[in-house]
Amino acid sequence: MGEFPGYNGKILRVNLSEEKITVQDLTPDMAKMWIGGVGLAAKLIYDEVPARADPFGPENVFVFAVGPYQATNIPGSGRFVVCAKSPLTGIWGESTGGGYNAHELKRAGFDAVVVTGKAERPVYLWIHDGKAELMDASHLWGKADAFETETLIKKELGDDKIQVAPIGPGAENLVRYAGLICNYGHGCAGRTGMGAVMGSKRLKAIAFRGTKEVKVAHPDLLKEYLRELLPIINKAEFTKLNREYGQAMAIIPREENGLLPIKNFAQSRWKDGAIKIGAPVGGPGKFNEVLKPKPEPCSYCVMGCHRRVTVTSPEKYAMDSYGPEYETLAMIGSDCLIDNLLAINKANELCNRWSIDTIEFGGVCAFAMEAFEKGKITKEDLGFELRWGDGDAMLALLEKIVKRDGRVAWLLGEGLRVAGNALGCPEIAMHVNGAAVPAHDPRAFFSMAVETATSTRGACHLHGFPEAIELGVPFPEAGPELSQPLDRFAIDKKGLAQAKYQDRQAVNNSLVWCFFYEFSGVDFTWTTKLLNATTGWELTPQDLLKIGERIINVQRMFNLKHGLVPSRDDWLPKRFFEPRLEGGAAGKIPPLKVMLEEYYRVKGWPDGIPSETKLRELGLDFLVKDLEVIREAVKASQ
Repeated sequence: MGEFPGYNGKILRVNLSEEKITVQDLTPDMAKMWIGGVGLAAKLIYDEVPARADPFGPENVFVFAVGPYQATNIPGSGRFVVCAKSPLTGIWGESTGGGYNAHELKRAGFDAVVVTGKAERPVYLWIHDGKAELMDASHLWGKADAFETETLIKKELGDDKIQVAPIGPGAENLVRYAGLICNYGHGCAGRTGMGAVMGSKRLKAIAFRGTKEVKVAHPDLLKEYLRELLPIINKAEFTKLNREYGQAMAIIPREENGLLPIKNFAQSRWKDGAIKIGAPVGGPGKFNEVLKPKPEPCSYCVMGCHRRVTVTSPEKYAMDSYGPEYETLAMIGSDCLIDNLLAINKANELCNRWSIDTIEFGGVCAFAMEAFEKGKITKEDLGFELRWGDGDAMLALLEKIVKRDGRVAWLLGEGLRVAGNALGCPEIAMHVNGAAVPAHDPRAFFSMAVETATSTRGACHLHGFPEAIELGVPFPEAGPELSQPLDRFAIDKKGLAQAKYQDRQAVNNSLVWCFFYEFSGVDFTWTTKLLNATTGWELTPQDLLKIGERIINVQRMFNLKHGLVPSRDDWLPKRFFEPRLEGGAAGKIPPLKVMLEEYYRVKGWPDGIPSETKLRELGLDFLVKDLEVIREAVKASQ
């Protein structure tokens, strides 16, 4: 069918079992229904992955996708999404990444890559100017980490401008939270084990190179919008802080307001530690002084929140790559009581080289340290003591997990849910549906309790981020009730906020676009205007939000089809119903039941299951046939 404004109109399909490469049309109707990115992936994966599919089996479908924004000069558009059934959670798997790969895939002539089957030998996929071929990767498998793989593929193909999405040994060894780490650690799609899915398919990397120009519907109008918008973005305080300090700027303020995870979410304050690992925002942080970082942006970004860092001594912490951001500093740092910034920085680099999600590893490490303290893990299990605050022990644990070295390390590589149950201490495993609770304590912002419990990819802070309205960034396009900031400890409207911000974030992850710009003046009306100028559509913000709702409903139905039980699984670990004793969230317990009921009402999900009326309203008639089977399965599991 060919290209149309904002799109190449082509989906590359790769069957590894048959070594067969074909091209599927992406039609204008499909694009308007799903946008691209995560929306398109949700439709493809729902249709093609059977209910009892093994995430590591050939029947799982891996999708690498972009949307209409890529290669258009829209700020924040240097992002891609990877999706499949998650080997960590057993439900919807999704992760977004930045760096430089997104525009290169778009300029290579495709809107998405769909990988099925399993290769007989290790391969990598080489996509270039409308063509694709499978290349032997036997010389890379088991020998090259993610960084080395990228360098060797560029050398092999003879072009330094090639961008690469590789995996390292953690993904090859099927650590269930192995991610997809690109551009030497600059573009990290860490969550839900998408790198491990590539490992299971013996797909070592995807390499991209393209020279195609992407057409937009109204180029002059888009330029006009950007001329108006860029000064707003550049003058925003969030932009300035992000550019100067990166996400380390959040550590000290979030320790103070009670959001920062401390000692596996069991401790209330860590003021001195936050100063040692945080940037000097809200306090005298040491991050910039110790690491001397330099900002380095993703494609089409004016913020540059990623930090380039070089450490030469001491030698055991030496590295030359990208430094840790807020989630890594919090999960590997404060959550483990580790204030050795050089050790945290080194762990971040090794996680990137070895394709390990830093959020998940931080949660696993904090769990393991508490399990060691309680005698559930011993020195004999690991060969060393694993005590709170020991950065070198944390690094040793990381290496053992990646190598799958020993029974306990192997269990920890299976994730928190498996390890907690197997070691007899599930109560200290801070996860929802198998995914580690990230560095946003839901006791500090009550809307985040709803999000953490209802994210379609397991515990997550980015499947909505309704925390925004509690931080002063409202959402008037979703209705008058969300047109003003909400008190973070209020109960009313928190289910509503998560329902609407979740739909909004599904749109962002389909464009694919960096939501940081929402904190720098790009509201949802601007998002709609930019999309319309790119595609030629004439959507209202409400029309666009409805597409996001459609995408979330498909993901929810996927989860129900694959075994999610709302009454059991839409919940938080017990620890989050025990109040912090000090700090900005002292004495606060989220009233999750009440907020969750409001969320279900807004979503049109009686008992957590989308109603037939809701599915038909969203144009999802093809899902109605699955409702009865889902209802019976949920009933039998209660």
